[in-house]
Amino acid sequence: MKHLKLLIIALIILPSFAFAAPKDVLSGKEFTAEKYPSIMIGFRNGGVYGYALVNTYMGTYEIKDNNKIRLSYMAYTKMDGTDEQNDGEYEYFNYLREAKTYSYDSKTGVLMIDKLKFNQKK
Repeated sequence: MKHLKLLIIALIILPSFAFAAPKDVLSGKEFTAEKYPSIMIGFRNGGVYGYALVNTYMGTYEIKDNNKIRLSYMAYTKMDGTDEQNDGEYEYFNYLREAKTYSYDSKTGVLMIDKLKFNQKK
């Protein structure tokens, strides 16, 4: 009877480890865009925040298996910049919304969101 109880407990507990959520390696880290160092993105407890060319922004993110990422639509301040800055921000926010994959190298501090490269802030 004791062995049967242990077997039942094992059958209940072990499958839960197989379906555990992927580890969030981004939480607590901030990055700057390599091509545009004034763009910053940070991650904390399922929330994403940052500074684009003119405005600050925030939203949510979800890490999935196989380096998949889903970023929400971003809420952002409505500061007015130049046409070039406004167009750049619009493009950046669209890029984040459409992003599907990420990779993070903890040794180099490089974060890739699709093809956009970020460097970890020290």
